[in-house]
Amino acid sequence: MEVLNDKTEPPAKPEQPFRQPGPASASGLSRGKMILALMALLGIGLGLYFGLGGASKKEVAAASDKAVLSVRLSPVTSRSMERKLLVNGTVWSWDHLSIGSEVGGLKVDKVLVDEGDQVREGQVLATLQSSILKAQLNREEARLLAAGAALSKSIQPNRPEDLTALRAAYAQTEASVAQEEAGLVRARANYQEASENAKRYRWLVAQGAVSAQEADARETQAKVAMADVNNYVERVKAAKFSSQQAHERLSMGLTGGRREDVDIARAQKMEIEAVIKQLRWQIEQTVVRAPCSGVIMKRHVHLGDIASNTKTMFEIVRDGRLELKAQVPEQDLSQVKPGQTVEMTDDFGGSFRGQVREISPQVDQDMRLGTVRIDITNPGSLKPGNFLRGEILVGKAQVLVVPTSCVIYKGNRPLVYLVEDGKVKMSYVDVGGREGKFVEIVSGLKQGDQVVERGGGFLKDGDPVRVLPAEPLQ
Repeated sequence: MEVLNDKTEPPAKPEQPFRQPGPASASGLSRGKMILALMALLGIGLGLYFGLGGASKKEVAAASDKAVLSVRLSPVTSRSMERKLLVNGTVWSWDHLSIGSEVGGLKVDKVLVDEGDQVREGQVLATLQSSILKAQLNREEARLLAAGAALSKSIQPNRPEDLTALRAAYAQTEASVAQEEAGLVRARANYQEASENAKRYRWLVAQGAVSAQEADARETQAKVAMADVNNYVERVKAAKFSSQQAHERLSMGLTGGRREDVDIARAQKMEIEAVIKQLRWQIEQTVVRAPCSGVIMKRHVHLGDIASNTKTMFEIVRDGRLELKAQVPEQDLSQVKPGQTVEMTDDFGGSFRGQVREISPQVDQDMRLGTVRIDITNPGSLKPGNFLRGEILVGKAQVLVVPTSCVIYKGNRPLVYLVEDGKVKMSYVDVGGREGKFVEIVSGLKQGDQVVERGGGFLKDGDPVRVLPAEPLQ
């Protein structure tokens, strides 16, 4: 494009034939006027450009150094601030209990509670059909009576009248022994007398006083008496043997049966007693009771179900207590101690408080997170499974702070503006917790640095500013 000046003449325009003015010629005149106006403006611009060309460089620099904003500076100070550790996690029951029946194969007869119900310790939750078990119990109780009678018989098999007969038989044998012993005494006395007579008659025969036939008769009487003595000795032995047998029978009758029989009968009775105890326990288990007070979180059983000792019937939140299972990075676990206060919020504006109860002794090797269990002191409408965010108050510490208005964000990174020689200098920082109108500066600044308090969002690095007098921090 050729620029026209005072020394350059415009090219001659070709002659146009005369035309009667009309609508088309009127628009042509308007375009011509616009071209002339543009040329005039261009000339004015060139004139200004060349007119300023004679201005001094100092004047131009002075114009560029003109302050773009008036700012007030705030110092970086040290302040005691409550350190907070950000956590989040899922609400769960403090002690999650799974309740079921220890008896399987029985039909559920009644279900007396539902989800959300408050229950107390020992309250009946459900009952099972127990008629079969009760019938088995009756049978075993009858067997127990029979086993008891068998044990009594093995211990004492004889009736009282039998013992009376045994005592009488023993007394009779004792009398027979006495009778036989008396006969033996008489037989010995007869033998003594017959033996003396035989001696005397032998002497008389020698004297010729009696005949030899009479002496032989006395010898025969002595031999008969001796035979009587031997007979009574055997009879006494037989009587004593009979008496001993009668005594043994009486002793057995008094002491009972054999030890082996008694042990067998006693073992059978103990076995039946154990079965009865088991059946009574099973019947008791057909009534499902709450082991503690709490809230029914879930009900898995329905009327008519067949119970199983491996199936959960109810899930209970023990004592209605809830806790937050918060996941904490392993590098922060050392700051967490039991008893620390925790402030929590949910996604619906609810506010809750809690206290650290325990810290998991194990860290997940993949996520590098540890679990902190926090008791929720005011659960309100919270339910197991809700999500909470929280802050663990780990204690106060002296930290560097600036007013929150000093920190702005650029590309999700926090920064502040310092002032050096009347110009702002951008400095990225790392921030920590917040308390009131102050924010902690973890790194990037030192105590005593002066940073722009407000208006940083309108500045860029290197902008000149006018510094207003500082106001004391509140």
